[in-house]
Amino acid sequence: MKKKIAQVVIGLSLVMPMETFSLVSESTGKTPAGLEKFLSVSGARTTLPVDKAKKPYSNEFIKEARENFDNFHLQMGGDHALYYNMHLSEFLPSSDSLPNETYMPLKTKINKKIGKITVQTGQGELTLDEYANHPMFRLQGLMMIHKGEIVYENYPGMNPNDKHVWMSAAKSTVGLVITQLIAEGKVDPEKSITKYVPQLKGTNWDGVKTINVLNHTTGLDLEETGASILNPESEVVRFFSATFGAANPATGKVENWIDVLRDAKKLDEAPGTQFRYSSPNTLVLIQMAENIEGISWAKLFQERVWGKMGARMSATHNLTPEGTATAFGLTATTLEDMARFGMLFTPSWKKTAHEKVVNDEVLKIIYEGQDKKAFIGSAKAKSAPSVFGEFKPVAVSHQFDYIFEDGAMFKSGNLGQGIYIDPARDFVGVYFSTNPYIDGYGEVKAPEYIRKAAIELSGK
Repeated sequence: MKKKIAQVVIGLSLVMPMETFSLVSESTGKTPAGLEKFLSVSGARTTLPVDKAKKPYSNEFIKEARENFDNFHLQMGGDHALYYNMHLSEFLPSSDSLPNETYMPLKTKINKKIGKITVQTGQGELTLDEYANHPMFRLQGLMMIHKGEIVYENYPGMNPNDKHVWMSAAKSTVGLVITQLIAEGKVDPEKSITKYVPQLKGTNWDGVKTINVLNHTTGLDLEETGASILNPESEVVRFFSATFGAANPATGKVENWIDVLRDAKKLDEAPGTQFRYSSPNTLVLIQMAENIEGISWAKLFQERVWGKMGARMSATHNLTPEGTATAFGLTATTLEDMARFGMLFTPSWKKTAHEKVVNDEVLKIIYEGQDKKAFIGSAKAKSAPSVFGEFKPVAVSHQFDYIFEDGAMFKSGNLGQGIYIDPARDFVGVYFSTNPYIDGYGEVKAPEYIRKAAIELSGK
């Protein structure tokens, strides 16, 4: 039974944005029936403070975590998840994108005023310093960079050189590469996605434009929702089962993820109508990039992005059984290197890269590709107030969940990860967490603190 339920939610633990799903019933405030037995498994609940992750774990703890590893156990966000989020390459196959051989250290100029910025949270009005170290938010690391200098950093639950999984914040890396291909004329966003991914020809994907895939507006029944994730017969569940080599819980058959997506059904809406968040879209884009460039995602990303950066460490991507990178969520780096990626979009890119990665044309395409109409009424739009408070995003674009009128971009990740990029203010904010959905946890206010800091530092 445990294995079946784990398969049913196999993708949930890896890609669902925290603000869109909860394992706690909104109507009763209680854990849904049937979960208690899984929460009773050792390591499923949260008993350890996040600073435990800063020190070596005992062999006994690691052995137990390994024995209990599955995606549903990770989804609990408990003690074992602290270990999984920083060591997924021990459990899943992986490939690395290497940085430039010349490391480029960033200057640090801490601004203590940032730590005093306040936000209203479920625990009351807290300063950022209080929030970062509050046990209910399970924050492991938060960094802000302004004009190429580190102005705030806090590591409550990891060390500076530790790697941590980005979860869905990694979709921003895919969005960048695809936009580069568009800028180079290798991809026409108005052409059908099957022009570039012939593996999907002869299916409902034929009528879907590449820009629809980029902006999650395919009109296909692949949206990640609580209902679809928990429905063993949904295409979403089939997809995630296939990407991790698990059997389809409805049939017991192990499938190839491409075969699953070939069966995608149309919704009663035309492509381009509604923003419906879906990790299958991102993996299709990864496949498209590999088809066009003829090399693996890890090497492609290295050549185009990571290898041009003076990052401290490699970017690690976990893989499907067939060897396709699951960069829709499973990319891991240090916190500082994640921030360096964000810096590529800012005027201070020279402080982190040996050559320009995000040129003006790429930024222009991202902004021109934003879809305000499809964003209205979407699950992301409805959840925005819980993430950014008074600040209102207006669109989705090129795998970024939120685009603001002033050009700032944001991408969230499950269990409390996120990247905020503000080119106009020359500012980047990133954070890692292991924040579960149960026992009163689950609130994420880091994005609101980060945007407040960006505005305060720039004076506008």
